[in-house]
Amino acid sequence: MSAFTLSLKASAQLLLSIAIILGCLAVAKVIMQFTQGSFPAPLLGMLLLLGLLLTGLIKEHHVTPSASSLLNYMPLFFIPAGVGFIEHLNLISLHWQFIVACLILVPLTSLLLISHLIAVFKGRAQHD
Repeated sequence: MSAFTLSLKASAQLLLSIAIILGCLAVAKVIMQFTQGSFPAPLLGMLLLLGLLLTGLIKEHHVTPSASSLLNYMPLFFIPAGVGFIEHLNLISLHWQFIVACLILVPLTSLLLISHLIAVFKGRAQHD
């Protein structure tokens, strides 16, 4: 194969990959527009893409060309969140005890509740 043919094939794969990812985002935006929901459309788009990948309707190699590039630059997507955190440092310093308590108590409570439920259902299954 010539270099031009290989380049054309790689370009087509990249365009297909971008089209799949942007298509999932577009479908999610349309769904959220019609349902008037408050769920973030990009997150719904990722869930749609995950569903398509898990069902096998889309293969992993179809989204790899553009997804790998996006993953390489993923830390850049967290800069706005970091700036928002820095902008609210005075508020965080006022309520740090509550924030720390929430960060410790909520996961710990969830872990204990889930482990208790598993123990109850596992015990129930063993007695049947």
